[in-house]
Amino acid sequence: MSHRLFAWLIIPILVLAFGSELKAARNKESFDKLSRQILETLQSFYPVQATSQGIHSYDYRLADFSSGAVKRMKGDLADYTKQLYKYRNYKFSLDDRVNFQLIRSNVEIALLDLREIKWYRKCPQIYIDEAVNGIYFLILSQHAPLSEKLPSIIARMKEVPALFKTATRNLKKPPEEYIDLASESLESAQRFYYEVAGELMGQFPDRADEILRVTTKAREAMAEFAVHLAEMEPGPEKSFAIGRENFEYRLAHEHFLNITADSLLEIGESLLAEAQKAYHSYQEYVENNHQNGRDSVFIPASFNRQDLLDYYQWEVDQAKVFLTTHNILTVPEDIAPVRVEQTPDFLRSMIAGIAYQPSGPFDENQTGIFYVRPIPEDLDPAQLAARYRYVNRRGFKGSVVHEAFPGHHLQMQLAGRNPSPVRKWQSNVFFIEGWALYCEEMMYRAGLYGPEDPAMWLAILGGIRYRAARIVADVKLHTGQFSSKECADWMIEVLDADTESAKDYHRRMVRKYTLTPTVWMSYLMGKIEIERLRDDVKARDGDAFNERKFYDRLLAQGSIPPALIRELFGF
Repeated sequence: MSHRLFAWLIIPILVLAFGSELKAARNKESFDKLSRQILETLQSFYPVQATSQGIHSYDYRLADFSSGAVKRMKGDLADYTKQLYKYRNYKFSLDDRVNFQLIRSNVEIALLDLREIKWYRKCPQIYIDEAVNGIYFLILSQHAPLSEKLPSIIARMKEVPALFKTATRNLKKPPEEYIDLASESLESAQRFYYEVAGELMGQFPDRADEILRVTTKAREAMAEFAVHLAEMEPGPEKSFAIGRENFEYRLAHEHFLNITADSLLEIGESLLAEAQKAYHSYQEYVENNHQNGRDSVFIPASFNRQDLLDYYQWEVDQAKVFLTTHNILTVPEDIAPVRVEQTPDFLRSMIAGIAYQPSGPFDENQTGIFYVRPIPEDLDPAQLAARYRYVNRRGFKGSVVHEAFPGHHLQMQLAGRNPSPVRKWQSNVFFIEGWALYCEEMMYRAGLYGPEDPAMWLAILGGIRYRAARIVADVKLHTGQFSSKECADWMIEVLDADTESAKDYHRRMVRKYTLTPTVWMSYLMGKIEIERLRDDVKARDGDAFNERKFYDRLLAQGSIPPALIRELFGF
């Protein structure tokens, strides 16, 4: 009798447990379905971004910023916000809870950009970027031969005139800085289309007439838009600022930082003061102890362009070997290669210096391209001597660390291996650039440059100082405390820019800062957050802490905000 009573008591418990598990499974299934819908909506509305990520369903289109399309998108995003709200108290697994926060963030920031900041009404640059990147990303993508991509390239070129007509209707009193920047960008864009047309016509002579026709119309549309911009009345001074409320919203909802703009400014100013002191102190040390003049290096009689390219590739491969032999972190044997190439002629208006071009995380071919500045076919004696000294001191190492191994290439490769489509879609600059900056100091301390390399350490300190100044600039520009001129003058002063080229660089960069709020504070703040997480894990794990395992776990989470990675580490 007692055994039967026990059975009757336990069966309802099992039924309840099974029912709870079934409900959880259904909730998980419905959330995953909603996440896929949201990603598809974002990819459809931002087709060029989708191409860059390796999603090729919309390669034939450019973004539609017409009033009707924007209104529909805002409605879709608002509806997704309501649907996501239903999951706020759902007991997710740790990974799913992070994915929930990420997909909600994607919706919130897209809605902020369209409904509150309204970039499509104030920023001509987004239309130029759409026209240029729409072609640029397609050409660079390795998902298919160029012959198969050509129809999509032509289709996007055909949409350019309509894109700039929409821009003409939408834009109302853009900031003067945006007008100036867009005017310069349009010149490069027209040159890019001209050079791409020549490249494509040479490779596909049977379609040369069509290519010439669509590129000509696209360039004419750009020229007309340039005239329109020149005649536009600019907005008030500081109208580029998104405002304190929107800035803090981005901090909280894009980067998951529980911090105010004022607090961030205080942090930036404190970091800058520390960085200034460290930089100037070490600069004095270098000047007093390491001024050896010109390197005494034997210059060979024969040293050509291919030798330099071979050196660049060798340096990339050496950084990868260094990581493995020093057991710093795990580099999978099947990691995709980085291929060093001279920037081709038709891309030189887009890429002025060195640049790393990743593959999209959803693309099958994951080879990364490391573009380097054009090298003369024949080096004169002075060029030969300068280039050979550069090779002799292995001057390319610093670039490789940031851009390739263990920086952007390795980080993005490992992020793309995360099985979750939500994680693969993310490209949080706070982590991406924070990690690359972190790598510069990490690899120096690991011995990549030998026991001491004063010039490199000074460069690293200078980079930290520069990034600290950009935190201050980012906050003050977008909370209306700096005009662009005030910001540029301040940057020139605090960073000791004493040549016209250096001053001009800061003026041009400040204009870019006005376009992308919270991006420029991300580099150093991201590095600091990674350091804080490492130190917290080390303190928690004690003797069991393993730095290599920490990096492996860190890089496996995807390109997501460090604050969410902290959750995954149990903080």
